[in-house]
Amino acid sequence: MSGTNRPRPFVRVVVAGLGAGLLAVPGFGAGCAEPYEDDALGLDGVAVEPGSLAGVFGLQSTAVDQAEVPVFGKIDTGGITASLVVRTWRGNDDDPAVYDEHITVCGVENFETAGLLTIVPEVTLVAIPPANAVLRVDHESGSFTRETYREYWAVRDLPDDEPLPTDKTSVVYYDMDDDRNPGTTIEATGLAVGQIYVAQRKTVDQAGVVRSEDQSLGLSRVKKEGVVLDATSDLLKTESERTPHPDPRQSWSVDARLADDATCADVLDAQDDDRLPRRSPLPRNDG
Repeated sequence: MSGTNRPRPFVRVVVAGLGAGLLAVPGFGAGCAEPYEDDALGLDGVAVEPGSLAGVFGLQSTAVDQAEVPVFGKIDTGGITASLVVRTWRGNDDDPAVYDEHITVCGVENFETAGLLTIVPEVTLVAIPPANAVLRVDHESGSFTRETYREYWAVRDLPDDEPLPTDKTSVVYYDMDDDRNPGTTIEATGLAVGQIYVAQRKTVDQAGVVRSEDQSLGLSRVKKEGVVLDATSDLLKTESERTPHPDPRQSWSVDARLADDATCADVLDAQDDDRLPRRSPLPRNDG
């Protein structure tokens, strides 16, 4: 393939909350989506041949949780991450289940909240280290589990099971986008204007069903641990606590097969033409 060059990066991170002279930043607080239930998806899997899910895919993950924001009360927060996945079959006749995945973030669109919006520069997006994941597939039943993988922003040399340091000068935080500011820099606009310097670890687990050799759908469990290391305004330094969304079906994922030489530009094109839909493709659950 021709690589993962990203000619069309787009990252939008939302800063939310206004009250008591401070802005809360739910995108970089602590929170975890409710674990999915095995029968919550409402879809059946399709049997596929062992090894048939290898290739290059666009993966879109939507994660929704809730934050308590002064003045506005409890609001939904979260966003959509689009990634390029290169998937290799590691299985064999004795154990056909395992695929290795190399996941590169291509775009992030977080929900606009309370009239505030921040833009992450392109240099930040391309600096996010790719993640490696393991996909386990029951080819006969058409079910899959994407084992835990982690995405790190401006955090390095920290064991996966250790919490982010409370000391904002810790050596685990580094200038990821090389702009001589701590962490990674995002630009705030709207009700507050300035720069926010952040670090984040995102832990993701996903499970669902194979719909064909070219598409899978699932539910996600996403835990975001974030630290606002500094900001150009005190209004942008406050972090908010997040809680699980009461409906686990609000956090979901879809992947779609792309050409073997696909890049991040093709992932974003798949969003635009609805192969990676921004609206949930899951059947409605009115119960």
